[in-house]
Amino acid sequence: MNTMIHRVAVVASVAALASCPFASAQKPAAGTASQSDAKTSVTGDTAVKKKTQVFVLPLDGMVGVGLRHEEMEEVEKIADAIGPGQVIILRVNSNGGLVIEGDKISESLLRIKQKHRLVAWIEKAISGGAFTALHADEMYFMPEAALGSITMLSGQTEVAAVREDWKARVAEACAMGGRDPKIGPAMVHSAVELSYDKDPKTGRVTFYNDYKHAFKLSSNTENLDFSAATAEHSGFSEGTAATEAQLFKELGVDDQEKFAVNDAGKKIASKWQKLIKGAHDEVPLLIQKRDIEGTSGGGIGFLQARIRNTQKIIDWFKKAKPAMIYELNVSERTIEALELEIKEMREQIKEMQSRQGN
Repeated sequence: MNTMIHRVAVVASVAALASCPFASAQKPAAGTASQSDAKTSVTGDTAVKKKTQVFVLPLDGMVGVGLRHEEMEEVEKIADAIGPGQVIILRVNSNGGLVIEGDKISESLLRIKQKHRLVAWIEKAISGGAFTALHADEMYFMPEAALGSITMLSGQTEVAAVREDWKARVAEACAMGGRDPKIGPAMVHSAVELSYDKDPKTGRVTFYNDYKHAFKLSSNTENLDFSAATAEHSGFSEGTAATEAQLFKELGVDDQEKFAVNDAGKKIASKWQKLIKGAHDEVPLLIQKRDIEGTSGGGIGFLQARIRNTQKIIDWFKKAKPAMIYELNVSERTIEALELEIKEMREQIKEMQSRQGN
């Protein structure tokens, strides 16, 4: 999805511990839900009318690390338990990330939108972030938002072999979200030009794969990026909203008699982001402590401290695996080596204790 995976080098000793990235239907009318505004559930003999729930799911960071299908599916399960026709808003802030995660996200969102009203709210959606947002039938931008530039890179080089496939896939994602498929290829390949005309009476927009018409979006020198203004004017987005209150009003979900804001999405996102931050804060320190803690005592004391810190690194890998692999450069092979090292150190401790006993 994005330009490349920016891995964080934690400490040189990580190497000793021993995914090609993205360079990153008709839409429902604004203010209407894709299903009925209220659902009815039955408890015993009493029918209880429920408000439609409005979920906001913040998606921050690299696709595959901070922006994942797992959190989307957690919200999906909660919404499904309430009933079809809930409102799920994806607040997207991402520069892109892993191609394989994009495939999983696509599968999840295509399923979710069959049951619920899916909205994308854009803070920044570059490459894989843009591909994610395109799945929503409704899209709103924040005033300073940007969306586009879906470029396939390996290192610093565009992967021409898969570029044509991605042009087709992004065009398909546009179409599935109710947008003109001509838009997609211009995001993927800079050689694709895009302009449009807009009927002053009807507001109808017609896109063209050239740079000759009244409103020019993308020349042949760079990949297409939308601003809030160009997205709204061209009909790519439904509008612009700086705050949740503005967004809810635009969506028509601000009637408290019919709709209730559900904070489950924010809680799910916050829990995962705290784990990512915890890994970033603690793992580099644990790697350092492995080599220095307990050295003053030497012998068994040093080995026990090293085992303790090594096990904590392994535990973090289990809790925050994507962040460990793609941002902290701790691979599965590294973890296997650390697990073997712990076994060997425990054997050393047994031998040392045995010699002391003699």
